[in-house]
Amino acid sequence: MGDPHTSDPAFAEAVLPPSRRRLLLRLWAACTLLLAVRAFAHGMLTANVRPSLGALPTVIDINRASVAELQALPGIGPARAEAIVLHRVRHGSFSDIDGLLLVDGIGDDTVASLRSCAVAVGPHEPKGAR
Repeated sequence: MGDPHTSDPAFAEAVLPPSRRRLLLRLWAACTLLLAVRAFAHGMLTANVRPSLGALPTVIDINRASVAELQALPGIGPARAEAIVLHRVRHGSFSDIDGLLLVDGIGDDTVASLRSCAVAVGPHEPKGAR
């Protein structure tokens, strides 16, 4: 079986002569090249003008953060995040970041790495103080 389009008279009328095909192909290639050069030049010319929209630093309140939010902190995985929330439920809010030293599995190095991205804001009264 041959190509089904060769025997179709409607397709035979729609086929462009080779000279037209070459002309359209050259026009398409020129447009594509022009758009590529324009996109590249635009990116290169404005690369130093616009500030980069990178990740913005975020500070997390350890007294209000959920387990999932606490896991975003460096050195805090699922187990440590759950331990922080459990300690918060049992003993009340943390008065400062150093209060994390009372949580099982958190040491001086971890607390030092959290100083730039975590705070202890909120009510600081121990549970049952009223």
